Amino acid sequence: MKTAALLLSLFAVTLHAAEPCQTFHGRARFYSADGQLRIWHIGTHHEFMPDYRFDDPSWDRVVDRLKNGAESAGAAGNNDLFATFTVCPTEPFRQGAAQTAIVHSMRHPVIVAVPH
Repeated sequence: MKTAALLLSLFAVTLHAAEPCQTFHGRARFYSADGQLRIWHIGTHHEFMPDYRFDDPSWDRVVDRLKNGAESAGAAGNNDLFATFTVCPTEPFRQGAAQTAIVHSMRHPVIVAVPH
């Protein structure tokens, strides 16, 4: 079953890809005040965000990691997630704008509490 889900997600990634997939070290953060979920490519000014046009569960895995075991959806805003992300953009790059993408994978995840 997991193999079928993986194959379907890979097919969905290639179907919606606007640019080649990218692998980088980044920080995921959920801004609970306005509900924005972003992955920042560390060392750049570039951010990625979910593409809500597609029914894609890849960003749900990021939020689950950010929640770090808590039940409340707002708990995701209490942590940062540093990892090696592979994202596949679904729209072309535009200077100064967050780029929509599908999260293909994340490796070496580390949760860091956000100081308040």
